[in-house]
Amino acid sequence: MVELGWLTTHLAALAGLAVGWFLPVFGLMVYYAFAILRPMELWFWNHWPIQRLSLYVALSTLVGWMISGFGRGGALRPVWLPILGFGLYLLSGTVAWQLNDIAPARAWYYLSIQLKIGLMAIVTITLLRNEKTIFAFAYLIIASIGYMAWVFNSSYYFQGWNRVWPDGIGVIDNNGIAMIMVMGVPMAFFIAIHSAHLWIKGLCFFAVAMMVHVVLLSFSRGGQLGLIIVGASIFVVALARLPRKVLTISMAVLFVCFGLYYAGPEVRSRFGSIFVDSAERDASAQSRFITWTAAWQCIKDHPMGVGPRNFNILSAHYGLGPNKSVHNLFLQTGADYGIAGMVGLAVFYFGTMFQTFRMTVSRAAKQLIWPRFFGQMVCVSLGGFLACSMFIGVEALEVGYIVALLGLCTVAHVAYHSAIEPADDTIPELADVPPPGEASRPIPT
Repeated sequence: MVELGWLTTHLAALAGLAVGWFLPVFGLMVYYAFAILRPMELWFWNHWPIQRLSLYVALSTLVGWMISGFGRGGALRPVWLPILGFGLYLLSGTVAWQLNDIAPARAWYYLSIQLKIGLMAIVTITLLRNEKTIFAFAYLIIASIGYMAWVFNSSYYFQGWNRVWPDGIGVIDNNGIAMIMVMGVPMAFFIAIHSAHLWIKGLCFFAVAMMVHVVLLSFSRGGQLGLIIVGASIFVVALARLPRKVLTISMAVLFVCFGLYYAGPEVRSRFGSIFVDSAERDASAQSRFITWTAAWQCIKDHPMGVGPRNFNILSAHYGLGPNKSVHNLFLQTGADYGIAGMVGLAVFYFGTMFQTFRMTVSRAAKQLIWPRFFGQMVCVSLGGFLACSMFIGVEALEVGYIVALLGLCTVAHVAYHSAIEPADDTIPELADVPPPGEASRPIPT
């Protein structure tokens, strides 16, 4: 498995490097596959000399993007609100980095990751300009998360090792992996029910089952909460949209039984500890609320932020252990990036959900059909992500941004389609045909 992964990764990287500069969409897909899978951590070969393959592929893609005229710049206008929010987030992080000398090298390292994500976001929105590339992007996300779920399930079933719970992959712990799987479930489910190909349906439903099981293997309370919210949202949407109500309810019952059966008493006990009073919570659950209080105090002390990921250095000053994270995405961001950065990140995610949902009820989306279920898919996925983020503070986790970008690309495509379509339902080819009784009049040329 390791040797095959090493070979596949390097072949994909070479293809991205060779093709990305004249076919930047291909390079972009390779880059995002690496961003989700983290192949050098997934297959345990950190010791190999080439460790920044995604950076090289990204540079090749950027060259191709510039050669192609920087994509379609007009695609940014329909999604200006989330882009503005993300710009405020990055600007706040830069200001916090410059104002504080707590650990400038550390702050710059984490800020540079976010700046790279922001740059690639602009490239993505301006490059993915048609239905074919947007669908390819969606399939790439599902395939990457599904393959990751397969790796974790195969370790558990074939090697007797629950890799998710103690190890995770690289800097992503069990909570981060659970968050990724929660976002993947609605992606795979919506593609499955709307695909016309049986083999795609089968693979996607199989991916859903694997992702759900990985969430259970993670023992992550935040992941379990996000999974419940995602499951309930999928059920409501499916019951409203799908014609076979009995089949939909039967499938929902089947998945609930599957989840309860494979959860086991330990998983159910850990999830139930979220809702008990403070005297009965275990140390891990209680620590979440303690870190939230500490982060809020840091925000009040440093409203401009202490620098990206520098709260971990100051955590001991707020009654926590050394190098302690907040375990809440927005409070961690508020402590590191300041209040403006926290607001900017919230505007990005909630603005994406708002514009994506509004797109689903637009006239153009109803004509095209597929953007409607893409919008519902992205909204449910981000809803699960935001639910998980209440207990997980992995702001450098790129999958959340990737799912949001899928929604924003769809919004931009629908806006472009609306601009080129006639304002009414008149068929352009028949616009100049005279009405009955006026056939003798010449047809304008």
